[in-house]
Amino acid sequence: MAGSKLLSKFSSPFLLITGLFIFSFFNHPIFSDESKLNVKQNKTLKETFSYLETLEPKRIKIDKTTYNRHTQFESFFKFPFSGKKISRWIQTRIKKYSIGSTGDYVAMYQDGEVLLGRGFFNLNRLDRVLVLLHEARHADGKNYSHVVCPDDFPFLNTRDWKIHPAGKKGCDSVPDGGYGITASFLFELGAYGFLSQTEAAFRYNSEISRVIRD
Repeated sequence: MAGSKLLSKFSSPFLLITGLFIFSFFNHPIFSDESKLNVKQNKTLKETFSYLETLEPKRIKIDKTTYNRHTQFESFFKFPFSGKKISRWIQTRIKKYSIGSTGDYVAMYQDGEVLLGRGFFNLNRLDRVLVLLHEARHADGKNYSHVVCPDDFPFLNTRDWKIHPAGKKGCDSVPDGGYGITASFLFELGAYGFLSQTEAAFRYNSEISRVIRD
């Protein structure tokens, strides 16, 4: 009888409203304020996060010795590799998105907002993820600001050959800056079979080349 009395306190409308609240809380995707983007751009951004959240690891596809020697993801992020967790990590750091002129950069971060160049929307979904991951790192403070690449820096910008890194603020001096964390992310994609080892190694090497060590 006590159970019946307790149940009677919760009317059907109350239960319905509560159920809808719980459903919406746990099923509504957490996206930053994209109000400064148009409908098509907003859709592309959401599709980028949706793709990222499909990257959930199952089984390592490379030998454990190689994996243990090169993985840095967990030491950088403080959680095991997970596309869903990375998505949340980005979204807690980037609060707004807008579009505009970014000069020699694909995107720029300032005070919780990322300014996306129009070229961002021409990138494939993986490159869009890398850009967002990179920019989100800048939210963690001045320690992750870029330094000037050497004047004789020989590497191309893989996402836009018209952008020349040499002599510009496009390199990092810390291993866990914007380029270091994207490299660690790409290594996991190769290790878990989301990318072929050839593509993962090419992309990894390109990102890690921007980390300038004394």
